[in-house]
Amino acid sequence: MIVSVAAQETAVNMNEEQFQKTVLSNGIRVISEYIDSVYSVALGIWTIAGSQDETRETNGIAHLLEHMAFKGTKTRSAFQIANEIESLGGSINAFTGKNVTCYYARLMSEHLSTGVDVLSDLVLNPKFDKAELEREKGVIIEEIREIEDTPSDIIHDYFTEQLFPDHPIGWSIQGTVENIQSFTTAQLTDFIKNNYTSDRLLVVATGRVHHDELVRLAEKYFSGLKRGSNSRQLPQITKIVDKKKTYQKPISQSHIVIGRRVFPQSDPRRYPLALLNVILSGGMSSRLFHNIRERYGFVYSIYSFSDLFLNNGLFGIYAGVDSSKLDIIRSMLYDELKKIVREPIPDEELKKVKQQFEGGLVISLEGMQSRNNRLAKMEIYENRIMTIKELLNIIDRISVKDITDLASYLIDGDQFIETIIIPEIEKT
Repeated sequence: MIVSVAAQETAVNMNEEQFQKTVLSNGIRVISEYIDSVYSVALGIWTIAGSQDETRETNGIAHLLEHMAFKGTKTRSAFQIANEIESLGGSINAFTGKNVTCYYARLMSEHLSTGVDVLSDLVLNPKFDKAELEREKGVIIEEIREIEDTPSDIIHDYFTEQLFPDHPIGWSIQGTVENIQSFTTAQLTDFIKNNYTSDRLLVVATGRVHHDELVRLAEKYFSGLKRGSNSRQLPQITKIVDKKKTYQKPISQSHIVIGRRVFPQSDPRRYPLALLNVILSGGMSSRLFHNIRERYGFVYSIYSFSDLFLNNGLFGIYAGVDSSKLDIIRSMLYDELKKIVREPIPDEELKKVKQQFEGGLVISLEGMQSRNNRLAKMEIYENRIMTIKELLNIIDRISVKDITDLASYLIDGDQFIETIIIPEIEKT
């Protein structure tokens, strides 16, 4: 039996948020949030391993591994994995990101032990059957091709690779067709051994969950997992090579993303950035939608976005547009950012944006899976648990100057890059 080596931490505020955290002796973090107004639990097994931990030759293996975990373990078939959860009225799934991989289940609270049992089996005991691997390679390859055939999707992969050339953060999470075809079961086993270690694993549950029970289950199923033997050395971010790249595809519409590198998830500027994204593209009343789509009818899809990681991040604006208006839209995108610097947003607009952000946050957190994601990411990216009340207080304190300063930082023209996809030029 593993003995906890860190004191349990509980936070209870006016909203009766109840967080507890225990660190097991092998480094696994067990975190829970008890909510007695529901009868279900969102359970997640999170590992701080994703496409950032790949090399050029192994790009795509973290995502393939996540798929293969569901194809059978040493004790369960693929059908048994799904059936044990679904027969109880629950659901089970997983996702892979740049920094993390998460295996998760949603089920009634009385079935928590079954959830931990099944998810731990996926993480600790995948079988990696060779025939199943070859079949799943085909599935991943079709996923890659589908993304490549969707310019509004693939442009984000092009943009990220242009921002982070020759770096794992810049590579597609799905990998390349050539890599997927080459992977072996031995490589999958090596990736688990090197990256699914106890110091990088979290067991997180939100809902009607009792922390002591979650700790007991984590001790039962993860006691044999060992710490990593080597500290991770992620490669240095390299210099941007191309400030503008244009691709041709057999399409009828052009697509453009402008943007730049920014700060990591732990940076306090992420809060003004969240509000800036609402200002620019938070619904039909946002500036990009109203000033470009509604006023001129030049675009259908237009939005700003950000993606913040452990050590870096990105910000961008996307638009899909008729090729004849590409240069006009490009200028408009830059001008919307410059306008926030030239003409600080009115107090009333900032108040409305804060209300919009806060309302969206609170509504989203009525879902247990959203709360699980938030809890895990706070621990992973910030090494602390923040209550919703604390977060709302931070948002309330953001000033017009904070937004203007952030826009001034973003609009540094020397840092922006442009990624463009245009229709193929017909050969004569």
